[in-house]
Amino acid sequence: MLYWVYKQTMELPVPYVQNDYNFAFLLLIQMYQRFERQAMPLPYFGFRIRSRILEDEMPGPWVSNDVYGNLIIRPYEFWILSGETVESFQELVTLVSRRLQNYNVGESWMTIENRILLTLIWLRQYPTYTLLSLTFGISVSAVGRIVNIMWIPMWEVVSPLIHWPAVQDWRNCRGRWPEMSNVVGCIDGTSHEILTPMTEPQEEFYSGHRKYHCIHTQVIIDNDKNIVYVHSGFLGHENDAHAYRQFGPIGPGQLMDFPNNCYILADSIYPNEYPLVTPFKSVDIVRAPRREQRRRRKFNALHRKRRVYVEHIMKEFKTFRVVGSLYRHPRWQMASIVELCVGLSQRRTI
Repeated sequence: MLYWVYKQTMELPVPYVQNDYNFAFLLLIQMYQRFERQAMPLPYFGFRIRSRILEDEMPGPWVSNDVYGNLIIRPYEFWILSGETVESFQELVTLVSRRLQNYNVGESWMTIENRILLTLIWLRQYPTYTLLSLTFGISVSAVGRIVNIMWIPMWEVVSPLIHWPAVQDWRNCRGRWPEMSNVVGCIDGTSHEILTPMTEPQEEFYSGHRKYHCIHTQVIIDNDKNIVYVHSGFLGHENDAHAYRQFGPIGPGQLMDFPNNCYILADSIYPNEYPLVTPFKSVDIVRAPRREQRRRRKFNALHRKRRVYVEHIMKEFKTFRVVGSLYRHPRWQMASIVELCVGLSQRRTI
């Protein structure tokens, strides 16, 4: 009797659904309701990221700032930001203004001084367009339009400052370095880091020596520390010797006319052929007689002493961070941007 009562009390309750078919249907309904709750779009679904963050933003009109008027009374800050003094900036404005007649300038409400200053700050400091937008009180798209328009006439103005000297000018350079009286210049290369290419073979731009993707530039200076030749756009996987083979030959009657009995100092990676003079390698020094070893080591010391000038010159134009840091803009512009920065740095020494 007690067992029967215990069994009756322990029986399972009547199921909510009487058969398996109805239970499966109810389970499908619950699963669908759960899916609907998970897939329900948020109130800002499909909006841009700015609208998601600032739903209640009421943007006001842009108020343009006269940055040039504020900086002109602070010459040191003006030079730090733009790389130009107030006087040299006025000369640049005069030269560029003549070129703007052939361009659809846009943003005509912004003065020519502020547009050139904005472009110089972009070249010198390489800030983002957003930071320039807040500084000058204009939209980000307006900053992009101004930069893309203004750097071209500036390049047309300063690029002629870099030109290959005449043969007689090269001859006049002899004797400025007494210990190397026939040496009239130096050559070297530098690299500019770029973003990893997405649509092109990445290995073409990767430098195994630098360990990043880059574009190379070749620079030649005379023995008065003036840049006489610059060629940018060499792929990152090429070294300086390959780049030297690609631009025009240097020599008497060649595309880059050069006199006899004049020489250019180069690093050991360059080919040791006229008119280049490279230092002796350690193997060549060790295998030479004792007296010849001393002579070659002394020559290498003099070689380093003079060839370092081209390193100093490259440091000057790489203070423009657009070419001295990671380049984030279209790569087809880079060769001309490098020439523009070289011309601006050369302009300060004239």
